[in-house]
Amino acid sequence: MTAPRPLVATYRLQLNPRFTLRDALGVVPYLDALGVSHIYSSPILKARPGSMHGYDVVDPCVLNPELGTEDDLRALVRALHERGMGLVLDIVPNHMAAGSTNPYWDDVLAHGQASRFAHWFDIDWHPPERSLAGRVLIPVLGRSLDAAIAREEITLALTDGTLRVRYFDHTFPLDPATIPESLRRAAGEGSVAVARDTTGRDGHRRLRTLLGRQHYVLANWRRAARDINYRRFFNINDLIALRMEDESVFRATHEHILAWVADRTLDGLRVDHIDGLLDPLAYLERLRAAVRSALGEQRDAHEFPILVEKILSTDERLRTGWPVQGTTGYEFLNELESVFVDARGADVIEARYRAMLRIGRAVHFEDVAYRGKLYMLRGSLAPDVDRLHRLLAPIAQRDPRTRELPAASVREAIVELIACVPVYRTYIDARTTDVHPEDRRVIEEAITRARTRAVAPRAVLDFLEDVLLLREPGDREACIRFIERFQQTCSPAAAKGVEDTALYRYIPLASLNEVGGEPDRPLAESVSRFHAANDARRTHWPRTLLAVSTHDTKRSADVRARLDVLSEIPERWMAHTARWHELHRALRTRVGSRWAPDANAEYLLYQTLVGLWPTNEARARGTLPDAKALETLGGRVEAYMRKAAREAKAQTEWTEPNTPYENALSAFIKAILHPDPSSPFLAELDALVAELSCAGITNALSRAVVHLTSPGTPDIYQGDELWHFALVDPDNRRPVDFAERARLLREAVIPSEAVIPSEARDLGPESDIPRSARNDNHGARDDNTALLRSLVASP
Repeated sequence: MTAPRPLVATYRLQLNPRFTLRDALGVVPYLDALGVSHIYSSPILKARPGSMHGYDVVDPCVLNPELGTEDDLRALVRALHERGMGLVLDIVPNHMAAGSTNPYWDDVLAHGQASRFAHWFDIDWHPPERSLAGRVLIPVLGRSLDAAIAREEITLALTDGTLRVRYFDHTFPLDPATIPESLRRAAGEGSVAVARDTTGRDGHRRLRTLLGRQHYVLANWRRAARDINYRRFFNINDLIALRMEDESVFRATHEHILAWVADRTLDGLRVDHIDGLLDPLAYLERLRAAVRSALGEQRDAHEFPILVEKILSTDERLRTGWPVQGTTGYEFLNELESVFVDARGADVIEARYRAMLRIGRAVHFEDVAYRGKLYMLRGSLAPDVDRLHRLLAPIAQRDPRTRELPAASVREAIVELIACVPVYRTYIDARTTDVHPEDRRVIEEAITRARTRAVAPRAVLDFLEDVLLLREPGDREACIRFIERFQQTCSPAAAKGVEDTALYRYIPLASLNEVGGEPDRPLAESVSRFHAANDARRTHWPRTLLAVSTHDTKRSADVRARLDVLSEIPERWMAHTARWHELHRALRTRVGSRWAPDANAEYLLYQTLVGLWPTNEARARGTLPDAKALETLGGRVEAYMRKAAREAKAQTEWTEPNTPYENALSAFIKAILHPDPSSPFLAELDALVAELSCAGITNALSRAVVHLTSPGTPDIYQGDELWHFALVDPDNRRPVDFAERARLLREAVIPSEAVIPSEARDLGPESDIPRSARNDNHGARDDNTALLRSLVASP
């Protein structure tokens, strides 16, 4: 039996058509010398063409050909194993990408409920909208269906020899039984004949009739917020959820992954968005059993690492009964970040920030998060709420407390309660007899919050509490169905309402606005809380990942390290922002009844510039970055601020961009970054960053020491081993110069020859470096000294 390779340090690689499996092979010697034990890869199953992240899987049974071949994968794994290293793979069980490149989804659109893949996808085939009975709503049109046909935006065309419906870049299949003989003949004559058959008024009518007989309904994109009848990844229409609770779906979608486990291609799995599944624990138990079966007698399958992407709130802990090695480390990130923030200074900044925005004393981040959730639940997530309400209605009709209440009151109470849930979700399932104490605490806290707000009728909240705690007499099975969907809806409400809305609306100190973070979390006891959390990890999750930057973080660790220093000069910082606000008064633009940028966006912009601003060590003292550097920086900042404004949803948003506001925001950024000798802003910004940067570097290096020596497995995001000042994706997915990193590692002064062998001085893409011995995870690792030294190699 081959012993499992222990996790010591993982290195996240973002594979895409520009950085393939062969490219990953080329950096193996460098990662080996760096002290990494496992490459932690983004998804590698077949994704949509051109995907830069791999989470939009279209075929879970095939390696993504844009990343390489199975031979390329085996070559990478062979190189890793020769050095005692391994490969951890990110997998996506929650959803797939919809579209013509997904053969399973395409088959469902062609054959409807008769498709052999219909049970794969979480589709409501019996929605209240009668026109959608037995059909799937496809909200892709820019106008009504009839208008799109009249403008001949929708046509019939031959695609790879098959007759399909075309709408710009989208194509859709036809149910073979609905294709009339005239079209079959036209298709035989070629695409020109097909197109001719659908032009003119009669052709439009025939096309409309043909579309009316399909198993899908093409509709204006705005209908998604009202009528969409399939569960999505959050609120993204072209990512459709899988029914992973169905064992046959699990087997089919995991067959290729488990084959890689069986032949030792994979040495660990990272499960994306575990909270999106109907029953996370059942899925993990099934996955662990499948891994055990795949490995057979090769090694102890209990030690095969399975890690989950799970966002834990401040007082929440991962369930010890889950058959996993831990999480991807966001809780560690936020606990550690708090250590570097001055509590008194953060309080001063928050107070000044609230005064600037005229935020009343009674309003806290919890209220901002609550409103963010309400916004999403009443908007793009409304179909999920409607589905929940339909599950609850029969139960409510039997209860005397809710029997006579209007249906709208019951539905709104569901919305209010989800908005008050303080975590991503609870974990009650059909096997639950006694509700877990943590689930009980969360539900009772949510009910208390909802009662305090006094929006939903108390009788409905009492009823909901009994249902969620399994105290409602009667149909237990119906209650479980509601609870499972309720929990599943809580997750996107938190992700979109808090992570992607509230954390962009309330930003006194942006370094605290991270995934799983709370900007107003208490900071006074940060160090003792961090030690306690580390002790818990050492006891319960010794192999959990420890992250400081990931592909999903809103700012890289180095940006946050610099922003943390602002808490040490709070009065001066807020004085700077007030002065800059006044200095740039003439540059703001009136858009409708509001200014662009608004005060909150402008304040975020100044923090962003402080975090990203290049230090002057490569420049003469007192000089500013050159015009090219400012243009590059400006482009990155403009893209980020546009995304931040859309996420905040105050002035603009993804579904309905406010183009005048966004243009005014971009113009403002261009203006303040233009090197104008008459404006002191850039000089003041440069001087402030020069003052902060040394302390920011100290924070970053101190963080690296703690990161690399805490109980658990340090995870390094690609490029983060050197100074990495990056914002949220796509900014943090820019190409990494591995050759430069290898050069710096070769030149780094290493105090102990035992840490990096002498051969590392000749490190190159093809060098074969013997693996150095590793120490245990719990405590300082000699192996990680190389990683720490590389951090200081280039300030």
